[in-house]
Amino acid sequence: MALFEVFPVLETDRLRLRQLEEIDAEDLYKIFSSEAVTKYYGMYPVQDIDAVKTMISNFSSGFEEARVIRWGIEVKALHKVVGTCGYHAMNLKHKRAEIGYELSEQHQKMGYMSEALTAAIAFGFEEMNLNRIEGLVYPENTASQHSLMKLGFVKEGLLREYMCFRDQMTDLLMFSLLRREYNQE
Repeated sequence: MALFEVFPVLETDRLRLRQLEEIDAEDLYKIFSSEAVTKYYGMYPVQDIDAVKTMISNFSSGFEEARVIRWGIEVKALHKVVGTCGYHAMNLKHKRAEIGYELSEQHQKMGYMSEALTAAIAFGFEEMNLNRIEGLVYPENTASQHSLMKLGFVKEGLLREYMCFRDQMTDLLMFSLLRREYNQE
């Protein structure tokens, strides 16, 4: 049972956040086969395009089951997906979800992720009725920490050996943004 009847499309000045499709597999393969991108994603780089097609299928079924909403970040001027962002670990009863995101190496430091996350956060609070959005970040991923804090997230603390990534226990930092903090902006 999907949370929304139709996959929501979000528009910003430069971006279209939309449902990922199999036609995006090649663009996503370039992103998820990059060690620089996947080292903070909690996975090894993908080895073939079939793995990316499986990811797209999993995002789609996750949406249908109201577990995940993952947008492809398309740069309008390029008609190309340069990353993804969205919600997982959704607990709608308790009005919270975890936000996740990644961007191709060549499209970083252009403000795309801030623009995409701003739209996704607004959607989370205004359309999904979330009260709390969480972000879990590797301690060494200072760029992601900076992005979240720039968007108003608060660093809550270190979760010691919280997840098993790449076959080893890994610490993560917990960040959060509450609806009342978002509304104050």
